Amino acid sequence: MTTPDFEEQLLRLPPSDKLHLIQVLAQSLNTLWVLEPQRPSDTLSNFFRQSPLCQVVETGELDLSRDRSLPGDRFIP
Repeated sequence: MTTPDFEEQLLRLPPSDKLHLIQVLAQSLNTLWVLEPQRPSDTLSNFFRQSPLCQVVETGELDLSRDRSLPGDRFIP
């Protein structure tokens, strides 16, 4: 059976059968993702430490220090 024939046959199914097939396919994908090895989660701070922006700051091309001569931030509701 060719792919177009298969697609045509699937489209002719009643909605309840289509829903069942979608659920079966979704479960198979979920099982696949669970079986794949998980990368160890990295912290957000480590992500930024390894970012190109951090490298730019280290080289002095970008100064992120705060200018203390400016008035402080104030929240005005």
